[in-house]
Amino acid sequence: MAKGTRITVDLGDEELLKGIKFAAVEQGKPVRQIVIEALEQWLERTKSSGSKDFQAMIRALSDYRKDVGQASG
Repeated sequence: MAKGTRITVDLGDEELLKGIKFAAVEQGKPVRQIVIEALEQWLERTKSSGSKDFQAMIRALSDYRKDVGQASG
């Protein structure tokens, strides 16, 4: 993962945040690592379901990034 890659997420649930922080302390990991692992697991499950919509989304995102790069350069 690139350095400085950041997102802001509104979890919408204080109890969820508390649970994530508690799990991080229990496992001796930073919250960042807990979130990364959860997202990686979700992504892997999504990929393994063979979802064509997921693949189409990845292609569309890639095309969008190419278009934006060409427009700004």
